[in-house]
Amino acid sequence: MSVNRRLILLAVVLVIVAGGIGIFIQNPEPQPPVRIVTGPFFAHQILTYPLENELVKPQTEVVIENTVNHNEHMMAGGGDIGEMSTAAFAIAYEKGIPLKAAYIYISHHGLNSGEGVARVYARKDSDIFTPEDLKGKKVGVPGLKTTSTTIFLEMLRREYGISEEDIELVDKAPPLLPTLLDSGDIDASLMLGDVSVKTYYSDKYRVIWNVDEAFKDEYGEYTPASLLVVNSDFFETHQDQAEAVINDLIQSKAYGEAHMDEICAWYAEEFGGTADYYKTAYCNHYSVSLTPITDQNKGAAMAIFEFTKARGIIAEVPDPEDAFVSI
Repeated sequence: MSVNRRLILLAVVLVIVAGGIGIFIQNPEPQPPVRIVTGPFFAHQILTYPLENELVKPQTEVVIENTVNHNEHMMAGGGDIGEMSTAAFAIAYEKGIPLKAAYIYISHHGLNSGEGVARVYARKDSDIFTPEDLKGKKVGVPGLKTTSTTIFLEMLRREYGISEEDIELVDKAPPLLPTLLDSGDIDASLMLGDVSVKTYYSDKYRVIWNVDEAFKDEYGEYTPASLLVVNSDFFETHQDQAEAVINDLIQSKAYGEAHMDEICAWYAEEFGGTADYYKTAYCNHYSVSLTPITDQNKGAAMAIFEFTKARGIIAEVPDPEDAFVSI
């Protein structure tokens, strides 16, 4: 074979190899979908409904799981990005689970006003009128380690000198608490979520204490009930995907709030209740915040971490330099 023919053949081979490399670069191996874990309730649907129904086009493929067990799923590594209650995140941090908090997720402040969610109620015929009257009473709580219960018990101790040992706690699922209050099996109850909002608009009960309002007065922020957290390993290797998903969630939230009437009507038809109720709840009582955690607002989350430690649930408060991440 002549030198010229060899050179021509070599050139052809190089072109083929270069073309193959170019194709590989232009068509990288597809990434698996990003796993998003979040709660299943109405506020969460304002955020996820537009994405799940392709009303907002995501920058990266996502799989969304709506579950009441979002804390456990994130602790078990079942999500790349997801929701955790603020107290649960403190527990996960102490266990060394690789998670970082990036945003305030659910805030006990409505889209338009801050009437709060976490309240203590008693029957109207009760002799309980103020938090001081709770001493020695049976008090219902929606979980012993929830963010709202932790805030309630620790602020009750700090502001009124009433410890957990001074009251009889009755831990029940949120929907059961009004029934127990009606029957007299408990004297008062902390309530949260839609159960609390519905109780607030009932004429059967007296509000003893607006815990969210008390928290705001003390710490300058409405209760950050839950945080948007990211799996540290995922974030370290897929920071671009994490940023894209956050942007998608922000766009989906904006769409959901702009089309709230449509989502309220769908949710009411799917799960019961009325569209007007859900709109009132989201506008006045709770909402998806998706606010970055900054030096200005992280004090509220740190206060909840401190409360969680004070109750003996954790031994050390998360280090803010390590627990939070900017995305």
